[in-house]
Amino acid sequence: MTQEIKALIHFPNEYFEGLSKIYQNGVANFSSEREQDVMNACDRFVSRHNKEDMLRLLSIGPADGFFDIPVIDYLIKRFGKITYVVIEPENNQIQKFEDLVKSRNEQNLWTTVKFEFHQKTIEAYLKEIERGAALGRFDIILLLHSVYHIMDPANVFAELYGQLNRGGMLYCQIGVGPWEEVNIRVGNVISDPNITRIGSATLQKLLKHRMPDVKIHTQYRKMNFKAGECFNEESRDGKLMVDFLVQVHDFKKTAPPKLLVTS
Repeated sequence: MTQEIKALIHFPNEYFEGLSKIYQNGVANFSSEREQDVMNACDRFVSRHNKEDMLRLLSIGPADGFFDIPVIDYLIKRFGKITYVVIEPENNQIQKFEDLVKSRNEQNLWTTVKFEFHQKTIEAYLKEIERGAALGRFDIILLLHSVYHIMDPANVFAELYGQLNRGGMLYCQIGVGPWEEVNIRVGNVISDPNITRIGSATLQKLLKHRMPDVKIHTQYRKMNFKAGECFNEESRDGKLMVDFLVQVHDFKKTAPPKLLVTS
């Protein structure tokens, strides 16, 4: 009997283990370039604002905050006061982010940043803003590889753009090229309401259709990834990486045979 196909997001421990293994096997090699992209985007933002301005930033789905470190480190040098609002559904990841903040404050690094943590989805948070239960309006909105878990990205992005202050910036990192192609291929066979099979090209089409006048600036980065373990049937690390790449739990055991062809 074929096992039930389930989205990896339902297994948070393996989800974050897989992310860690992906990072160890390739993503770390281009982290400096990724950070430079963030700096370049922030430079364009900073050039339009005064250092005395109070900065409000919304970070959506940042997990433990690791990818946010260069953003905070960069902006804190250019703005005297920052309110950093974090929207993250996983409580254990929020706790890790809070521990990170505590550690940085003990080093007297982030003491001028006011952090707000909310354990919920961005959809739920936007509804709170709509009914006046939460404060909106942001100068920067970050989605660092979290778009995949937004069920209606076109409408959510339209709402997020509506929450930007004048001269604000929405910064998104998302898969493109082969990564996007693999996810679309999997999505054509495996339908799951808990994940959006989306990449850069698809997102741009959705945004242009929903908001024809939106201005989009793109920067592409090539990621070299060591995939050898993914083909080792005895490797747990390989299993974790494969599952994370396609966002399906136990992919090799549950996926239809046509998705397992490697040649």
